Amino acid sequence: METNGQANGLKSKKKDDADSKDNLWSAILEEVQNQGNTKLPSNKNVLVLGDNETGKTTLIAKLQGVEDPKKGSALEYAFIDVRDEYRDDHTRLSVWVLDGDPGHTNLLKFALNEETFPHTLVMLTVAMTTPWGILDQLQSWASVLGDHIDKLDLTPEQRLQSKKQQVQKWQRYTEPGDELEANASSPMKRSSRNLSDDLDSDDEDNQLPEAVLTTNLGLDIVVVATKTDYMSTLEKEHDYRDEHFDFMQQWIRRFCLQYGAALFYTSSKEDKNCDLLYKYLTHRIYGLPFRTPALIVEKDAVLIPAGWDSMKKISILYENMQTCQPDDYYRDAIVQPATRKVG
Repeated sequence: METNGQANGLKSKKKDDADSKDNLWSAILEEVQNQGNTKLPSNKNVLVLGDNETGKTTLIAKLQGVEDPKKGSALEYAFIDVRDEYRDDHTRLSVWVLDGDPGHTNLLKFALNEETFPHTLVMLTVAMTTPWGILDQLQSWASVLGDHIDKLDLTPEQRLQSKKQQVQKWQRYTEPGDELEANASSPMKRSSRNLSDDLDSDDEDNQLPEAVLTTNLGLDIVVVATKTDYMSTLEKEHDYRDEHFDFMQQWIRRFCLQYGAALFYTSSKEDKNCDLLYKYLTHRIYGLPFRTPALIVEKDAVLIPAGWDSMKKISILYENMQTCQPDDYYRDAIVQPATRKVG
């Protein structure tokens, strides 16, 4: 009896070995096939909105690696060469830059329509050279964008799905390095997280933290504050102190929470955060790796990926404010000079 049992045991062991080999081969085959299918798509777009003089053309030239930006008019078209080093693949990312004149908003339909909507990321640009206008400009362009999206001929299902994706992207953000720790220290933590991701429930919105995605436009948004090298001029010539910059930053971050947006402070002149912005765009659009955590220490090089921020983190900025309160009217604290120095 014992020998029969041993024989059966050997047989089943051989069968298990054969099965696991089969499983291994099928897993390898599947991976190879999937890699073949994951070529970088060629239908992705970035739409850049912002007032004139916010450095839109210069920023795009920087992302392209072009030295001499040529300003177009009305609705500019450009493209960025994107490379995936891991798979030795490349594609072109289309970029549409809308003129800051409100009279040109009717051209939006050429850049953002029913066909391109699921494949578009929007960049909203503001400049540190006119800090008093930043909040008004962000709200104004977000409103232009929202009105335009409302008019698109999308089905209720498409709208719901696009909004749900934004909620899930926000919830799934993990800090670089955290996912490895989570897997190593607590496999259960990871699997329960995935389970909650997979729940296709309508109450997902309730799970969002305070003030997050209260206005969900259904597409990726990145707010870019350009010309941060000018902040030193604001200090020297307009008596700006840290509390002014903290006041501005907390309002911008609250706006970003509302729209589920990422935030980048950039300077093309000093090459601050431009390469990281490029990497973040390819991360959001193509799923390429982005391993930079949030940066909030240097006031002129802030970087906040979508999904990281919260009202609690923003409230740390309140501690510095002596002469203004966080909820003060923006232009009361960041006052436009009566006469601007020429020079």
